[in-house]
Amino acid sequence: MVYIPTSKYEEAYQRIVDGAHQSTSASSTTLLVFASIDADSICGLRILTSLFKRDAIGHKVIPVTNYQDIQAAGTQVASRQIKSLVFLNCGGQVDVQDLISLRDDLVVMIVDSHRPFNLYNVYWNEQVLCLDDGDVEKNMGVLRQAFEDIEFGSDVNDSDNEDDEDEDEEEEEAGSKRHSDEEPAQTRKKRRRAADMDPDEFIQMQRRRARKRDERAQNQSLIQSYYTQGSYYGQSCAISALVLCEQLGLPPTPDHVWWATIGATSQYVLQHIDANGYAVVVAKMRDLVRRVSSATAAAAGAGAGTQIGSRPNGSNPGTALSAANGCGHSDILRIDSDPLAYSSQMPLDSQLESNENAPASASNNIDMFNPYLEVLDENDDEGYAAGLNGSAVTSAASTGRLTSSRLIDQQTEIIECGELKFPLLRHWSLSEAMRFSPYVATRLATWSSKGRARLDLLLAKLGLSKAEAQAPFLHLAPELKRQLYRRMAEIGADYDMSDSTYRGFVRNYGWRKSNVAASDMVLALLALLLQGGEPQKASVTKGGFYAAYDALGQYDTLRRGIGGALDLQRLVVGQGVAMLERQAVKTLRAFRLAMLGDLEVSGNDGYNGPAAAFSSPFVLRQLALFLMQTLRERSKTAHARLPFIIAAPCQPSMSTEDASQEGQASRLLVLGITPLDYSLIAPSKTKNASATPSFSQSTFAGESRNHFGLVFEEVAADLGADVRQGFFDSSVLEISRSDMSAFIDKLRRHL
Repeated sequence: MVYIPTSKYEEAYQRIVDGAHQSTSASSTTLLVFASIDADSICGLRILTSLFKRDAIGHKVIPVTNYQDIQAAGTQVASRQIKSLVFLNCGGQVDVQDLISLRDDLVVMIVDSHRPFNLYNVYWNEQVLCLDDGDVEKNMGVLRQAFEDIEFGSDVNDSDNEDDEDEDEEEEEAGSKRHSDEEPAQTRKKRRRAADMDPDEFIQMQRRRARKRDERAQNQSLIQSYYTQGSYYGQSCAISALVLCEQLGLPPTPDHVWWATIGATSQYVLQHIDANGYAVVVAKMRDLVRRVSSATAAAAGAGAGTQIGSRPNGSNPGTALSAANGCGHSDILRIDSDPLAYSSQMPLDSQLESNENAPASASNNIDMFNPYLEVLDENDDEGYAAGLNGSAVTSAASTGRLTSSRLIDQQTEIIECGELKFPLLRHWSLSEAMRFSPYVATRLATWSSKGRARLDLLLAKLGLSKAEAQAPFLHLAPELKRQLYRRMAEIGADYDMSDSTYRGFVRNYGWRKSNVAASDMVLALLALLLQGGEPQKASVTKGGFYAAYDALGQYDTLRRGIGGALDLQRLVVGQGVAMLERQAVKTLRAFRLAMLGDLEVSGNDGYNGPAAAFSSPFVLRQLALFLMQTLRERSKTAHARLPFIIAAPCQPSMSTEDASQEGQASRLLVLGITPLDYSLIAPSKTKNASATPSFSQSTFAGESRNHFGLVFEEVAADLGADVRQGFFDSSVLEISRSDMSAFIDKLRRHL
């Protein structure tokens, strides 16, 4: 058995450790990690690399965007010092033996959220270990029996031929020359055996053959139904890595839990899993979040007195902070029902004064949490105070402030709370967050004058003036923030926004840093994947991969990613609105179609124009989701729930290394998506359908299936089009511009 159930992840990891210990050199690289360039994979990689470092496993990370990148690393895999391979969010849907050559001493561990798994990875080779989230185990018995019957079972006629094989061998050799020009020997053998056989025995033999043919047909139908169910997503790669840490006996750390939360949230943001699947994730993470937050708060409370030092009046700083806020750390952890109660009770700068009676300016308190004023070293209190006051500070005593924030234990709790479906809310104004929110824009049509008027009316009903709505969200009074969630729940139904909130997770990054939601982290990582180190080159590159990797541990890099995410959010909504206004989306019988031109929009957006940004499957998916949801909300016809196909020009970076830029410019990136509550193709009904187990229900994606990968492959084969389907998401392909028209026409007739 080569699939690894959830309860035995550590067995797969132990084989990697054993392989590393077999190396003759302690410093040699024994492990290659193929990591898909996506947010979930990067989060899982951060968790796994901490394990590799702990166990002194020399490893090398290879970012990959498609299967061609994996095959290109074949020379590195062939090295005898490489003992193990790990595939993160890739490799699960294809037979890895078709990608790489497996030596006898090579172990492969697949941690992939793409489904369905290729059964050759699951049941064929003991060297390939697939970490399962329960879907394989649920149907393990029937699937394994069917697979082994097809791959290892005897032919229908083999059992009947075995008895007569020995006695017919001599006769066949003797008469081979005599009958060389006559009918085949096998046919003569069957006729002679049937003539000499007892009638009852002959009837029994025919019944056995018919029964085996039926069983084989049923097994083939079962395997076919498994593969043709369509693609979907299983457990997050980062969650699987966190489960592995738990099974190895490692206590959960805030970083590990936070990274796992981000990875799982990325699936929800990109609509890879449905609301029920996300609820399963929240339930799993809730206890872990409270455990690590409690441990962090306890450690901060215990070390506050020694790290900050005694005050002139002899008071304990930790007690002073708790008293000033009216609650201790344990109280803070109990207010998760109010999403903003935690931020409203954060210690302000005035509460750190040595003179407790000194007046505190309300504006200063606000400025201390103003991310736009963080131009100095975050740990330079004197310089920061001077920068805020516009004058030099001669000594710490002149202000009564601490000399350095390094003396303060940073609070980095993770909080479960209610989140509004307004992306990046904490990092720009409420008005912008709602205007560029696909959730709000699709319901209010905020690109129109009427929609903007409805948005202004909604903000007024929320109790906000126009100036407050346009001010940075962090500057709003705590009371306004608290009532925002309550008022949205009360009046949201009037604007078709009754489900405007969801359970999410937020992390406090400590001193003078704004809190960041897990959904904001996802958007920041996606922006960094595009920008990398060079914002002018919008392509999913290795530079972007490592920038996103660093953002999980470096706040400065994260802030750059958040800035890029703000620009990207404007770009996606702006491009979608432009396409809607000029009616660029065509509604066909079975799907909707949208195509981006080479020069859709021009401007200084930091992404070298939208054509470059939308050459990324992730950004193209965000645009397709915006268009699909908008048309669904605005349409009341039967076409409201149609799936969506979108195409955009490819960039040279998306091509293989040997492809020319001119040739790549003549290709299109095509993406097909289906709503989470829509099935493109009804399950085929066979005479044995009642006996066939159902694969239409999964833990995280429910009944949602994307059949575009199968359909694209069939249509391209029938058409003979020049396509490339090497992406890890099977519903993504590249196609020549010259074949696109015929491809769409054939697709329209096929569905």
